[in-house]
Amino acid sequence: MIKEENYSWNNWAGNQSCIAENYFEPETEEQIIEIVCFAEKNKKKIRVIGSGHSFSPIAISNEILVSLKNYRKLISVGKDSVTCQGGMYLHELYTILKANTLSFPNFGVINKQTVAGALATGTHGSGLKHRSLSAQIERLRMITASGDLLEINKETILKIGNKNLNILEAASLSLGSLGIVTEITLKCEPLFYLKSEESVIEFDEFLESMDDYAKRYEYFKAWWFPHTDKVYLFRAERVEKEQYSEKSKWENYTREQKDRDLQIDTLTTPLFIKSNADPSLIPEINAYCLDYFFTPRTKIGNSFEILVHDETIPMVVSEYGLPIPDGIHKKALKEFRDTLEHTEHKVHFPVDLRYTAAEESWLSPSYQKDTFYIGMCVREYREKKIHPSMQLFFDVMKKYNASPNWGKLSDLSKSELEERFPGINDFRELRNNIDPKGVFLNEFIKSIF
Repeated sequence: MIKEENYSWNNWAGNQSCIAENYFEPETEEQIIEIVCFAEKNKKKIRVIGSGHSFSPIAISNEILVSLKNYRKLISVGKDSVTCQGGMYLHELYTILKANTLSFPNFGVINKQTVAGALATGTHGSGLKHRSLSAQIERLRMITASGDLLEINKETILKIGNKNLNILEAASLSLGSLGIVTEITLKCEPLFYLKSEESVIEFDEFLESMDDYAKRYEYFKAWWFPHTDKVYLFRAERVEKEQYSEKSKWENYTREQKDRDLQIDTLTTPLFIKSNADPSLIPEINAYCLDYFFTPRTKIGNSFEILVHDETIPMVVSEYGLPIPDGIHKKALKEFRDTLEHTEHKVHFPVDLRYTAAEESWLSPSYQKDTFYIGMCVREYREKKIHPSMQLFFDVMKKYNASPNWGKLSDLSKSELEERFPGINDFRELRNNIDPKGVFLNEFIKSIF
């Protein structure tokens, strides 16, 4: 087992950092138990850092950091499930699934996170028929603060007082605050194929049609290009394998478009860096990127090829979920657009617009309600202070009682979080029962619980 003292850590975006007294890279479950017992004995706090793809301070600890980069093996693959160690990266898991002609029903766009980290923060894709990745969990194996092994499935109940609490509804999206997840079994389905139609429409037209598109297409999301008043749509439906095998007949995706897709990060990175020094350039950059890289097309691919892509440009991200009934989500999006266009603040593309179905994880922004997500980013920004355009986003989202993505930046207080997340008190009660000394807390988690 690798161990270092006074270990300096930075997240992927570069906006979160800490120096931990002790850093561990365990290779076995026994070593993980040893670390937890060491922490409990010495009254130290533990955080597992995953791949560092969270933008919030969720992984920070000045006491003990644990990386599972050497604990990421495949355990088994069945006809409709896969079991792996918690430290496996999503791109590694996806490679295994493809090799076994399996898929999840939906994916988060980025594939660099660890499996346990993606589950702990509520990673989700887009489509009203699909929930977050956590909804695929069939079984979890976890090391609790006492050093004990806890096996969790859909029937695992913990009785606290007069309540019978379903642990999976807490552990499926736990912010890493219940213990260290060592093993996960996820439900799969056979590999499937999609036709994706991509096109540009006006912002106001998008507001009118967005819910209709979300109901019509199994997979639907959009990228709003601020300061252009344009939105780029992604609409995808399943097709048979035969159509995939003959996709050259059905695609409208030119060699020039493919070459530009390969160049996009290389060509745009210098522009984002320059625009952070001079934000007045952002409208022109957004318009250029839309016109040059995001031309209409029809693509056919397997689920991974259409729903997942590599993200190489560092950025800071905020995302909030809004309920769909009564059009609150449309009002919030329109107000963000209108407010942004009447200030000096500028926002890089894309503002990510996605839908997710209701689910049962207590800390999910989609808890028991279909949800529309708005996600904004500032690319090539590594400062710890909140960017002023992101603060503007926070302020608008607060007005509409939006619920934050835990792995991304937000500024809600504890009382506001209790209003947004009806299951948070049950989670707090269960968390305090499992980890009464707060071994798996840091300042960010403590501010919530």
